[in-house]
Amino acid sequence: MPQDGRSGDSSLLRKLNAAAALDAFLQAESLTPRELRDVVGVSRPTAEELLAGLIAEGRVEETAPPRQLAAVNRGAGRPARHFRFRAESGYVSGIDIGAHKAMAVVTDLRGTALATQRVELDPSLDAPARLRAAVEVTRAAWHEAGLGASEITNAACGVTGALRAGEAARDVRDGPIGSGLAVYSLPGFTDVDVAAELSAGLGVPVAVANDVKLAALAEHWKGAAQGHRDIVYMFAGHRAGAGVLINGHVHQGHHGAAGEIGTWPLLGWEAAVDQLHARGAALADAAGLPSGREGELVIASAALQDPESSRVLIEFAEVLARGAAVLALAVDPEVIVLGGGMSRGGAIIAEPFRRELARLALFPIEVLTSTMGADSVALGAARMALDTVLADLLAVPGS
Repeated sequence: MPQDGRSGDSSLLRKLNAAAALDAFLQAESLTPRELRDVVGVSRPTAEELLAGLIAEGRVEETAPPRQLAAVNRGAGRPARHFRFRAESGYVSGIDIGAHKAMAVVTDLRGTALATQRVELDPSLDAPARLRAAVEVTRAAWHEAGLGASEITNAACGVTGALRAGEAARDVRDGPIGSGLAVYSLPGFTDVDVAAELSAGLGVPVAVANDVKLAALAEHWKGAAQGHRDIVYMFAGHRAGAGVLINGHVHQGHHGAAGEIGTWPLLGWEAAVDQLHARGAALADAAGLPSGREGELVIASAALQDPESSRVLIEFAEVLARGAAVLALAVDPEVIVLGGGMSRGGAIIAEPFRRELARLALFPIEVLTSTMGADSVALGAARMALDTVLADLLAVPGS
C-alpha cells in the first residue's frame, strides 16, 4: 500500500525517507518538525520518527531558533522547536602536496575550515620524505583543531601529475607530446602509490586527484566562481593546466586528462615559460637575489614599466589565453577563472589575457581572477572528501 505518497517495500521506503530528511537538514540552517514534514512530504508521525532516528544517530540536534524568528515570536506562545544538522558529527581533511610546500586543512561537515597548517619543502625532496612531511603537516592541522584520526571521516589530496582520483600519479612527459615539458610530476611520485601511502600514514582513507582540478573545485565552492555552473579554470604558473567544471562537477575526461593544455606543443607554453624564467633569472642576478622567485620579479619589474619584462609577461598571458580559447570553444563556459601563482600579477597578466581571449572566442566570456590564493588545492581536496562523505550519508542501498 502507498505510504506518505510513496509506494514499494516499507524498509526501502524508510531508508529513502531517512535520506530525504537528512538531505533536508543539510540544505537548511535549521528546520522545525512541521518544516521537515513538508519538505520530505510525509505524515506527522513519520516526520517525528525520522527526526528521532537522526537524533539517535548523532546527525541532528535541537537548536535555538534563528535570531529573526526568535524576535518575531517573542511573547507569542510556545515557540516551535528547531533542529539542525550537526556539522561536528564528522570531519574531513584536504591536503596539498606541491614542489615547494605541503599543506593541510581540516573542516567540519558544513565545510567550515577549523585549522590549516603548511610546511615549506625542498623541490628536490624524494617521494618518501615528501609524503612523510604531508602526513606530519596533516596531523598538525588535526591537532590544532583538537581532533584525532578516529574523528576524521575522510581525506583527499591534490598532487601535480595525478590524472584520476584514486590512481597513481602519471607523468605526461612519458607521452610523445609531453616530452619537452618542464618537471610535471613530483620527484618519485610515479613510482609510489600516493593514496595508499597517505592512507597508511594517516589511518584514514585518502583519495588523490590532480591539483589544478581541485583548485577549480575550490574556486567554484568558495572563490570567484561561486554561483556559476560551467567554468574553465586556467592555472598560470610554472606549467599550464586547466580544470573544467560542467554543471558544477569536475570533468575528468576518459583518461582523467581533461584540461592538460600545457602538453600541446602548438600552444607554445614551454617557450613562454623559458622566457619568463630567463628574464626573472637575469633580474635576480642583477639584484643579487636567490632563484625561485622569477615570476614575482618579472611582475614587479613590469609594474615599473620595464619594456622587456612587460613583453615577456604579455607573451606569457597570450599563450595562456590561447589555451583558454581552445577550451572555451569546446565547452562554452559561463566564466573563465585565472588562477595560479602568476595570476597574482593582477592587470599586468589579466588584461593581455582578456584581449587575446576576446580576439579568439566566439562570444564574450567574463574573466575572473582567483580569490583563493595558496589555499585553493587543499580546500578543493577538502571539498572532494566532503562530497564523498555526504554521498555516503545520503546513499540508499537497494534503491
